[in-house]
Amino acid sequence: MNRLKVSLAAFLGCLAVICGAYGAHGLKLAPQEMHYMEMWKTAVQYHFFHVLTLLFVGSQKKGFGIPFILFLLGIVFFSGSLYILVITKSFFWAKFTPFGGVAFIVGWLGLGIEFLFRKIPD
Repeated sequence: MNRLKVSLAAFLGCLAVICGAYGAHGLKLAPQEMHYMEMWKTAVQYHFFHVLTLLFVGSQKKGFGIPFILFLLGIVFFSGSLYILVITKSFFWAKFTPFGGVAFIVGWLGLGIEFLFRKIPD
């Protein structure tokens, strides 16, 4: 197990809970701005899913460094850009979201390839 990776994933998990709670209790939106709440929920959902993936990947004894980095970048660019977009209500940040989505996709692909072809002890 890589303690640094698992610790980072745990801290990001804590941040996901904080973001979820903020969206449920602190985010104040006008009725015509409720579409922002859907963006916030999507950001939290993807953030959480990928924190769980980071915990799994980080708990492996060897390998998986590239998928770990890609999932981490995905959280930062996908969820992070949506969080900032909702808070600022500036769609400038939307241009960063696809980079996070691509990082998630390539991270999952890399994870599958590593498990399929790498000689990792069971």
